[in-house]
Amino acid sequence: MEIKNNTSPNQFKDIDTQKGIVTIYANAFGNVDTDGDISEKGSFSKTIKENGKRVKHFLNHSWDKLIGVPIEMKEDDNGLLVRSQLNLKTQLASDVFEFYKLYAEQEMSLEHSVGLDKVKAIKDKVNGREVDRVTEWKLWEYSTLYAWGANENTPLVDVKNMKIEDALKAMDIMLKKGNFSDEMFERINNKFEELKALMNEPPEGTQENEPLTYEYMKSKLKILNK
Repeated sequence: MEIKNNTSPNQFKDIDTQKGIVTIYANAFGNVDTDGDISEKGSFSKTIKENGKRVKHFLNHSWDKLIGVPIEMKEDDNGLLVRSQLNLKTQLASDVFEFYKLYAEQEMSLEHSVGLDKVKAIKDKVNGREVDRVTEWKLWEYSTLYAWGANENTPLVDVKNMKIEDALKAMDIMLKKGNFSDEMFERINNKFEELKALMNEPPEGTQENEPLTYEYMKSKLKILNK
């Protein structure tokens, strides 16, 4: 089974805060991914019809972290659009939903990707690169990806495209506005304190007021590199 990240910046579409329903783009059409595949419009139509009842909604592609169920899947001009009902009776899904709400308030989006098998494809070239234009996928699952560590034991902020000050600001919002479980609050707070400590120990050669590099942060915090 292949894992395909949605590279589109517009992954989140809607949220129903009363019912725990999120509407997301699980996969985008027309993008060349790292495996050299392009999902064509119509590539999910057969699997939705024949395999839709078996599709699962996981957290971070962890098969033991089932957080929801698709209540509607369809294709539009942009990609695979999914309305997903999260099981808010479980603490895990409830925490995930709090992230959805918090990110929506900040006009941001959690990331998503799919687990699938390639069934049919047409060979092509794009900008001199050989690619597969996939006309049929078999979809098994789609996952919500935390913008910080996928491993529950290393809940880390992904600061690849952020200054450390921005990462701290984001986590401060989580701590002040998030309605998470006590365990999740503790994990966020611990990482918040780690980040603050790093502000006081910049690497050798770093100039005053210079943003800390991603590679330095990765070496210190073992950042998840998606």
